[in-house]
Amino acid sequence: MSAAPPNQARAGELRRLLQRAAHAYYVLDAPEMEDSVYDRLYRELLELEAAQPELITPDSPSQRVGRAPAEGFSSVEHRIGLLSLDNAFNPGDLEAWYGRLLKVLDREPATPLEMVGELKIDGNALALSYEHGLLVQAATRGDGERGEQITANVRTIASVPLRLQLENPPAWVEVRGEALIPDDTFAAINAERAARGETLFANPRNACAGTLRQLDPKVVAARRLDFFAYTLHLPQDTPQGPSSQWQSLQWLQAAGFKVNPNAKLLPNLAAVQAFFRAWDTGRRALPYATDGVVVKLNDLRLQDAAGFTQKAPRWAIALKYAAEEAPSILLRLACQVGRTGVVTPVAEFEPVPLAGTTVSRATLHNADRLAELDLHAGDTIVVRKAGEIIPEVVRVLSELRPPGAARLELPQVCPECGSELVREEGEAATRCVNSSCPAILRGALRHWVSKGALDVDGLGAKLIEQLVDRGLVGSIADLYGLDAALLASLERMGTKSADNLVVALAASKQQPWHRQLYGLGIHHVGEVNAKALAKAFPSAADLATAAVNTPESITAVFGIGAEIAQSLQQWFATPANQLLLEDLERLGFSLAAGPEEPGAGPETPLTGQTFVLTGSLPSLSRSAAQALIEAAGGKVSGSVSKKTSYVVAGEEAGSKLSKAQSLGVPVLDEAGLKSLLPAKIATESN
Repeated sequence: MSAAPPNQARAGELRRLLQRAAHAYYVLDAPEMEDSVYDRLYRELLELEAAQPELITPDSPSQRVGRAPAEGFSSVEHRIGLLSLDNAFNPGDLEAWYGRLLKVLDREPATPLEMVGELKIDGNALALSYEHGLLVQAATRGDGERGEQITANVRTIASVPLRLQLENPPAWVEVRGEALIPDDTFAAINAERAARGETLFANPRNACAGTLRQLDPKVVAARRLDFFAYTLHLPQDTPQGPSSQWQSLQWLQAAGFKVNPNAKLLPNLAAVQAFFRAWDTGRRALPYATDGVVVKLNDLRLQDAAGFTQKAPRWAIALKYAAEEAPSILLRLACQVGRTGVVTPVAEFEPVPLAGTTVSRATLHNADRLAELDLHAGDTIVVRKAGEIIPEVVRVLSELRPPGAARLELPQVCPECGSELVREEGEAATRCVNSSCPAILRGALRHWVSKGALDVDGLGAKLIEQLVDRGLVGSIADLYGLDAALLASLERMGTKSADNLVVALAASKQQPWHRQLYGLGIHHVGEVNAKALAKAFPSAADLATAAVNTPESITAVFGIGAEIAQSLQQWFATPANQLLLEDLERLGFSLAAGPEEPGAGPETPLTGQTFVLTGSLPSLSRSAAQALIEAAGGKVSGSVSKKTSYVVAGEEAGSKLSKAQSLGVPVLDEAGLKSLLPAKIATESN
């Protein structure tokens, strides 16, 4: 056995001293070491590591900031999904949720359920992954299944432990929590930006989100983010693991995390309501923003029994405080026609600041809500942000109404195509049922090319509007008949953009079956439902047969109810939709699951190979090149390592090219990349 490097013991001792001091300062808020002493020990550690780089460990305090700026963020799949929470806005909503929970658990109201109340921090959710006690990955929430990998940035947050303070940590630990910027830090950041003549951040949450996506970790470190941990996931065989949410919070504290000190064990619903009322006023004295409380069933076994809906856990709910309100003057009533034909009235009013942003439009939902408000031209209205996000009109100040003002109602005909609007009995929605309505077509196209569906880069709302208005596209299938010359003749489209779009459209044919299903825009079939249906019915033909002939097989799929089954039945029975599926198959869409998704088998020669893109390619945008690689079974990463198969470099290639050359990673140009692609995919890219 070789001798340990000189000074290894001293470096280890310095790391332990500095880690303990940082934990006391940033997590416990109980400093135990003078700043001058900390600085001296930190400098000593830096000197040792500079002299002997082999002494540097991943959990060294010197590694919180030290990486070069990133060129972009890679997408990573969460080990455990990050679902959002259902919201309650008043005691009645809370009681209804509690009643549903009792029913799901088959519990009598006389037997109260123990809860944990936690403050709902107004920040940004993060997922932290630890392996054998070391932080190995940090990611944003993203869509709940995949997020952006921002590990280098999160390492700069002093209240996030780089190593768990446990003697025998589990093989893996997943921690969820909220990154935030405290109010005083936010004020200081904006003061510095004002002094430099830069645009001010609207609120701490936006500032935190923007900070986490900075490419330079040094910028993140300078903004001094904080972190509260609130959810714990461990391997099932973890000895003496927590059996309740309350014990999970204690476990997190023992492991070195900062847990919000205002969490409370609540024995019954009355205690939950008292907790909510107390923090309605108490939150104003907090040094950070919070917009409600989160209530969770304490017993983890009961959480498992309660389970999840398609979007949220049944055993937790976010109880929001009343939103900030502001008065404004109504300017006009507009109407929007969605991709399903639903006509939504929208109030346009004089701009007002609300919850950190300026708003001038708010949904009025439907004809019933419009009638309930009794809205007249020129009314003074009161606006708020529902859930601090979506602007809505709360009420009308009728005493300020102008004399002789006309009452506003939903139009009788579609504002887009002039067809008579229809409202089915028992439905709140008013619809345009003209399948040729330009608004419905535009909405369907926008949905088809969206990120969660076919993800066609370069086909935005403005371009779709041109295509529809000029009669160039009358259906989803028509998109795939567009050529580069025609596209280049449109406004704001150059030759390169047109070429890239044709390539992106061709590559979208390789998207997996569940994305194609979601992209069809079938009523009630969202991303989660589309994945569940695609797994149960591996082709459009299978799903169509089941929807029309055996709808009970649809409802047998977990999370799929009668409403979705009926919607599928109607969609597949419609002749225009049958024609669309035929056109898509003719164009090369499989409308079926492959052996693996995405890409597998003999037609995917890049399976198992990882590519990194850098610089500008002659005819391909970065997103188009990525789509081609993924269509052929390869993966695209944001950073170069020894495991990288190829680096694809164009003009003005950056540090990734230099690193590839230093590591001996093969470098390709655009032609070299295309030479690796299957003939079919390479041809479509030309």
